Amino acid sequence: MRQWFTMKAEDKTAEIVIYDEIGKSWWGEDTVSAKQFLDDLTALGDVDAITLRVNSPGGDVFDGVAIHNSLKNHKATVTAHVDGIAASAASFIVMAADKVVMPSNAFLLIHGASGLSWGNADDMRAVADDLDRIDQSLTATYVARAKSTTAKVKALMKEDRLMDATEAKQWGFADEVTSEKKMAANFSLRLLPKAAADAFRLQSGSGEGDPPSPAPAPEAPEVPPAPPAPVQEPSAPAPVVTEPAAKSAEIIILEAKQQGIEEHRVYVASVTDLCKLAQQPERVGGYVRANTPIEQVRKELLEVRAQETVMPQHPLAPPGPPASAWEKITDKLNARFRK
Repeated sequence: MRQWFTMKAEDKTAEIVIYDEIGKSWWGEDTVSAKQFLDDLTALGDVDAITLRVNSPGGDVFDGVAIHNSLKNHKATVTAHVDGIAASAASFIVMAADKVVMPSNAFLLIHGASGLSWGNADDMRAVADDLDRIDQSLTATYVARAKSTTAKVKALMKEDRLMDATEAKQWGFADEVTSEKKMAANFSLRLLPKAAADAFRLQSGSGEGDPPSPAPAPEAPEVPPAPPAPVQEPSAPAPVVTEPAAKSAEIIILEAKQQGIEEHRVYVASVTDLCKLAQQPERVGGYVRANTPIEQVRKELLEVRAQETVMPQHPLAPPGPPASAWEKITDKLNARFRK
């Protein structure tokens, strides 16, 4: 069974590594419970110092709370290192540390709890009330650490703010910022809010891959002698994808999910088709790097075409299709993309 954490002890010190989703996965993967985490923590024995290394998108809120409390109540001094990102439940666990250290290119994300419900209006209201109570507890923990007021921390949580190390320290969620380190997201970013996931990919150059075991392998993974082709490379012009792909760690390139690769290729192909039809091929790279939604691409290109129809900037260029015909074409493209 794949674990999302590992622990090891030596003399009076111990290291805990959390490099995956917290607790039970809702996506069919094999994980273990917070109870197993607590059992393993107890099995470490009499340790005086714990180094906690985190690179996680979060997960189950109750498992996160249980782990937070177990570390908070442990007699050892806990120093947390956010190696990549500590988001959602993972950020809550980090708040239990006596000291939080973040490299300058690491990230922290705090937000309120979320959940699913099935039933009538009373069932929905009951779940909403439960989420409010959970958020009240989470907020109190963040406020206790933050250098700010409850109202401001609540606003930050509602915003799903993705904070870099410097901003996290300014808020009081981190105590020390160190030099940046090579970072890769060895897990799916599906648990993050979409805007935060997009920002994380853009700022870190990270891709999505199948989560490997968090324990560092004794030997470096075998890497082909020649650099592998970027997983995001479609048939579009090279500048469209090479810039973000070049930032991704080789291990992510090797372990990227085929499904994600195909989805990105379809997206890039659709953006390329739209830009070519609008006679704006130079816009492809910018849209892809920003992961601009197809609907927004379509809207902006329609506005550009409308402006050029009224006041052509290139009178020698052949006239584009009428706005109505253009709209039908792009609708067909969008429908194909949604499939």
